[in-house]
Amino acid sequence: MNRLVNKGAGTSEFCLNDSLELAGRMQADRPLSILTLDDDRLDRLRLIRTCKKAGLQCEVDEAASLGELRTSLDSTCYDVIFIDHKLGLDNGIDALRIILAHEEQVNAIPIMVTSVTAHSIAVEAMRIGCADYLVKEELTVSALAKSITSAIERRVVFAEIAGARALERELKGIVTRFLSTCGPEMRAILSNTIKTLRGLKAMNRNSDQIDPAVLSDFTLLERGCFDLTSFVDDLESVVHRLR
Repeated sequence: MNRLVNKGAGTSEFCLNDSLELAGRMQADRPLSILTLDDDRLDRLRLIRTCKKAGLQCEVDEAASLGELRTSLDSTCYDVIFIDHKLGLDNGIDALRIILAHEEQVNAIPIMVTSVTAHSIAVEAMRIGCADYLVKEELTVSALAKSITSAIERRVVFAEIAGARALERELKGIVTRFLSTCGPEMRAILSNTIKTLRGLKAMNRNSDQIDPAVLSDFTLLERGCFDLTSFVDDLESVVHRLR
């Protein structure tokens, strides 16, 4: 396994857009960790050179076989993994499955590299879980940068959606527990309080013995009980819509 460190080209054929700047911030000012899997040394070097020309701040490891791939996956957590489809007796689909099954590579972005005639392979790879694909014969700085930035953007969106769904599930659990434990008791207390206040106010209409300031507090308390009852109703409605 060979590693190449690139701190970013001084001049670039492709000016990286805001998406790559976002990717840089996501990486907390550290280089992208990239693995290129290809049994052709020249093709690996070509991809590395393209990364350099794109101005990517990255550290690149190389692997030529599934065995070297497994060794790399066990030693480093990667941000991006380029997978060549033709790997001698093996193929990129098998490599992709190894990557997706590796517990230390859950955040890695796999990108398949295929020949111009292997679009069906690219489609299958995307179906299995590949983030994107590149056509080897059409590999350019622009294509590579676009592939990486698009994949990272999608990863950010999916992470945000997953986080929102997790928060939704947590809130639903909290509200459900509240309604099942405190809800019935709270409703009973609020209902009895409202009845008591109304009874006292009805009695006062005949005797006029309650201090006006206290009577005003009774009105405020009754209104508060109605508001709390409406709040519990709203919580039940939210939980029902989330089912």
